[in-house]
Amino acid sequence: MSTAGITLRDTAFQNIKRKIVNGEWEGGTFLSEKMLSELLQMSKTPIRSALDRLEMMGLVKLMPNQGFVVQEITLKRIMDIYELRLALETFAANALTGKMDRAFFDKMDTNLARQSEAVQAEDIVSYVELDRQFHETIISGMANEEYAEAMSRIQDKFLMAVRTTFYKNKQRLWGSLDEHKQIRDALAGADPQATIELVKRHIKFVERIML
Repeated sequence: MSTAGITLRDTAFQNIKRKIVNGEWEGGTFLSEKMLSELLQMSKTPIRSALDRLEMMGLVKLMPNQGFVVQEITLKRIMDIYELRLALETFAANALTGKMDRAFFDKMDTNLARQSEAVQAEDIVSYVELDRQFHETIISGMANEEYAEAMSRIQDKFLMAVRTTFYKNKQRLWGSLDEHKQIRDALAGADPQATIELVKRHIKFVERIML
């Protein structure tokens, strides 16, 4: 299999996924191979491979005799994603509090500074990506490949879910940023239970927005 072929498939996958995750193509949008082929200026072979991969991730669905459509982000899916986040991040909060080095917090602080800029600009798309990076930083601090892989599997659906909560309540951007700062400071402290409670409150906020 040629390197060029792999590159085309990956390029198609990343381009299609980005438009879905960023909300350019909302749930129910029909994606024909012909349209995507013309848009991305490539043959249908890498397009189909990308769509098959996105279907396995649950971002698109093959409709018999019709083609692919973007999956709806249902309330149940949002709740399922947040339940998994809660399990992953509270465990990490307990394990990491008081044990991380300067490089870890430098990375967090850089991210938080960029979050602040996005909030002031009310740039939801940028903030959502920075939000994901913040939570991935926590998980990566575990240096546990299984945990990192679990987070990676949900991160794109996570982006879609988080974006939905912010569009429903734009003022939530400020609250989310403040909670991130509190979590960062708690991780630098010596009370794991305090960090766990902050993470729980942060993640569970979505229930008050969505229900």
